Amino acid sequence: MPEMMFVLKSLVIAIVVTVGLQMRVGNVTIENQAHTWIQTSTIPNYLKDVSSGAILAIRNATKVSTDFISQTFSHDSSTQKAGRLNLDFKRSSK
Repeated sequence: MPEMMFVLKSLVIAIVVTVGLQMRVGNVTIENQAHTWIQTSTIPNYLKDVSSGAILAIRNATKVSTDFISQTFSHDSSTQKAGRLNLDFKRSSK
């Protein structure tokens, strides 16, 4: 039953917000004013630049990691490259 109350409360809040955004102030609705403000604001440009940088970083990280994995574990005609890894761990002397 609490799930049904949550759904009903969410529905009521969505209806109130939708109706509230359709109210007119002057000749323009609040929704249109908010949309115009978002389009003319400088903040979305900064967010676009940040998201573009994040996408580029993720793309590069994915490419580097997949290249490393494929080079490390791919099969050679003579031996496996994974066998050529230097795994000699030495303790540091103090």
